[in-house]
Amino acid sequence: MGKWLLIDGQQRLTTTQLLLAALRDVATQSGEHKLAEKIEGQSLLTPYEEGDEQLKVLPTQGDREAFRAIIHREDPPKSSRLTDCHTYFVSRLEKQKRTSGTSGDLTYLERLYSAVVDRLTLVGITCDEQDNPHLIFESLNAKGAKLTAADLIRNFLLMRIHVNEQQNVFDRCWRPIQDALGDQLTEFVRHHLMKEGKIIKSSDIYFELKDRLRLANDTSEQTKRFLDDLHRHGMHYARFVNPDKYEPNSEISAALNRLRVIEATVAYPLLLRVFDAVDQGALTRDQQLAVLNILESFLIRRSVCGYPSNQLRKLLPPIFDLVGGPSESFIAALREHLGGRRCPDDETFTNALMKEPLYATSKRNTRLRLMLERLEKSFEHREPADLSQAQIEHIMPQALTPEWAEELGDNAREHHVRLLHTLGNLTLTSYNSELSNKPFAQKRDLLRQSHFELNRYFDQVERWTPAAIHERAKLLAERALKIWPDVGRHGRDPVDPVIGSQRPVAIRFRGKTYPITTWKQGTVKLIELFEVAQPGTLASLVSRGELASELSADPERFSRSKAYVSGVYFNTHASVYELKRRLKKIADCMGVSENDYTFVFAAHPRATNDSFRATNDS
Repeated sequence: MGKWLLIDGQQRLTTTQLLLAALRDVATQSGEHKLAEKIEGQSLLTPYEEGDEQLKVLPTQGDREAFRAIIHREDPPKSSRLTDCHTYFVSRLEKQKRTSGTSGDLTYLERLYSAVVDRLTLVGITCDEQDNPHLIFESLNAKGAKLTAADLIRNFLLMRIHVNEQQNVFDRCWRPIQDALGDQLTEFVRHHLMKEGKIIKSSDIYFELKDRLRLANDTSEQTKRFLDDLHRHGMHYARFVNPDKYEPNSEISAALNRLRVIEATVAYPLLLRVFDAVDQGALTRDQQLAVLNILESFLIRRSVCGYPSNQLRKLLPPIFDLVGGPSESFIAALREHLGGRRCPDDETFTNALMKEPLYATSKRNTRLRLMLERLEKSFEHREPADLSQAQIEHIMPQALTPEWAEELGDNAREHHVRLLHTLGNLTLTSYNSELSNKPFAQKRDLLRQSHFELNRYFDQVERWTPAAIHERAKLLAERALKIWPDVGRHGRDPVDPVIGSQRPVAIRFRGKTYPITTWKQGTVKLIELFEVAQPGTLASLVSRGELASELSADPERFSRSKAYVSGVYFNTHASVYELKRRLKKIADCMGVSENDYTFVFAAHPRATNDSFRATNDS
């Protein structure tokens, strides 16, 4: 018998089944055994099947126990709404039967059964593969409960598993992430599908999953493996959205909480790969924490400096593979990829902290509060103050009073507009209502009572002038540089100093020199030469599944940038640093010595083609 995933009408069909079950049970009690057998054989159970395969309708897992018991004439759980519904139908039928006689040759129960199966009209709409079930559901159920992609995906996956295994798989794989993630479940599935780098819209989640399973030999075992993978990554995701409950390491929990506060969900596909690599032993716990700190610095710096956030949707998800996957140099490669023009340098960051308005919308103020809290904690007081009740306070108030105009001096209004929401004029305090628009001298007296280290600064300040605001901003910015260091210019592992500073003019392989103009061209040329020296080795590596992040026979594998070499595609979408790492990995696998090849550079920007210097690519 064919199976269908029911998108709309679950409650109506389930209720109809419960009514028919109640009709059967009352008919049995009344001695109408032929009617009871007819109802059961034609409308409730499919003959010659076993277990749940017998059922005409199979509700979601939460209602299955009660539904099975009712249909099979067993005692259902008393706490179920389905049990209440069946009990109600039975009581109403028994009461109505006592007051109704026969009509012609038909009893009341026969007439009612006939009305249900012969006169009740159902409209069936069957979706093809290309149809969008979300749109159809919304058209039919505009005022009803919203259908989520997670609902569709759960049913789609479980339908591909034998009915006798569904409950076990649901309890083991789906229920834990459903309970842990709640309304974040659909977004998790989207991020899980994006973790290899593909950008997926919310409206495309269901179709993307169907396509992937179909391409991956859609079998029951394949579906169970996918659900196991989904469960494993779902519990990682629970650590992102609720670190206090699910992340046991205090440092990592704190770092995750900070990313959660600044709504860094754009980084979650990348973090799924990182956390899974840590659990598999491919990355260390120290590397995991370093990734979180790098991302925080990267996102804070970009946000403060006004870099567009929409670029991050394409930048972050594919990074894990672009930097070569897990390795000892993963952090150095990550810094290399996120650094440069993608991340503001110290000068740009400092300038923005001192001059740009940081206090604005609710979302930006949440980020600002986090920054002020981290600045406060950076003083590392032995008995840190409780920040839970603190609020953001403007030292120079938002309302420019006559006293404050006098405090600011000439061009007071201009200074007020320019400096009001900048870091130098902002602090944390629990005295907001008391401070209000008071003159600075009165505010200073109240701030002296504060337990926050941020406010000890005001002890020695006599007047709150534009120069004083600028000076405090400078000091806080210097502290901020240590909290959120530049991700790509400090703390990297030692690398070849010529990376990124010059372009090669040639490559040399086993004594022969070949002119090139870019790192990418040189890398591809060397791989071609490796293959000429060892024919068929690239194809052999691909067939064995080695270097999957670098090589593939699938033309769709590397969608952004690739080069074709002897029937194999090489992933060229990478930084210079990463291109060199990939080249060395391929050389090692192909038995090419690091002494066999070099990149050649002009000795001086104005040098001729006869003036070269070479650097080994090791």
